[in-house]
Amino acid sequence: MKDANIQIVSDWKLEDLITNLASGIIKIPRFQRDYAWERTKVVLLLNSIYMQYPIGTFFLWIAPEKYKDFIRTTEDLNIKQNPSKGETQFILDGQQRILSLYMALNGLKNDNGNYAQICYNPAAESFRIPRRKTEKYAIPAWKIFDAKEFKQVSDKLKKDSERIYNNWLDVREKILNYPVSVVKTLNYELDEVVEIFERINQGGKRLSSFDLVHATTWSVDFDLKAKIEEFNHIQKIEKAGGLTEKVFTHSLALNAFDDCRNSYQLKLNPEIAKNLWHRTQQSISRAVDLLHDMRITTGLSSYQTHLIILQYYFFRTDETEMNQEARKKVEKWFWDARFSKRFSTGTYTTIKEDAQWIISL
Repeated sequence: MKDANIQIVSDWKLEDLITNLASGIIKIPRFQRDYAWERTKVVLLLNSIYMQYPIGTFFLWIAPEKYKDFIRTTEDLNIKQNPSKGETQFILDGQQRILSLYMALNGLKNDNGNYAQICYNPAAESFRIPRRKTEKYAIPAWKIFDAKEFKQVSDKLKKDSERIYNNWLDVREKILNYPVSVVKTLNYELDEVVEIFERINQGGKRLSSFDLVHATTWSVDFDLKAKIEEFNHIQKIEKAGGLTEKVFTHSLALNAFDDCRNSYQLKLNPEIAKNLWHRTQQSISRAVDLLHDMRITTGLSSYQTHLIILQYYFFRTDETEMNQEARKKVEKWFWDARFSKRFSTGTYTTIKEDAQWIISL
């Protein structure tokens, strides 16, 4: 019997989830987005947990050891980089929720705000961001998670009011022992995980393949999205309607690895993308010029897969234009592919076949 691909974890509490993230047992993969939840949304999440409402399932990818370096850096969150060997647990879906809770319950701050200002008011029995610094009983939420701080607050409230003291004890019990729904995906390779990830709704917005590649290639001095926008503002490109992101991600992967399947696109890193960008965008520009010579000057997005192959010729040869013999063969290939709808199915396989043909040409 084939091994099961999912495992339902039924005994985890919220404290387990936060602790496993903080210790580096659960890691964030490169293709995840940056943390972006505003504090008001985090307050709503905490109140949902306090009122024992469901907050959705957390999906983890149990990845083989070969993906151990596929980790998104999280120095600003003080998350340990656990050097454990063997399988790696990546957060596949639920990153925004788990990091929201982690930020609030550890009193951290980032560009979106100071999450240490999120408080629990045991008199009002709710989480909130106090409007005034002098608001009575506005206790920072992170003190719920810190055992030493929690006890100090408890000792003070015990002398003040039995109801408020009991509410303070109650909030810790509810938050730390809140049962979380965790599903682990097993026996999947990266290609399959990417497909799963793209199908999962993240905060109401689906992630595209480009979101994943953009995340894996981003660095302080290289931003693929910005580079593509800059290229599409070139007059001849803009006039022709611009090029889709697919042209660039597929072209970069094809130029780097002679293959542009998802797994190869995600092998792109900041160094590879930066080193190949100039020649790749130059090759794409020459491919566009070739189409212009063929009197195709508008609607370039309809020819995006053709452009990936055409630019590959210019990338491999480093020529500014095709010689007469090659152009005759390429034009025949182009129109045959166009009218036969060659790229309507099995695109990756077809691109690889045509790329091999370009090499032989």
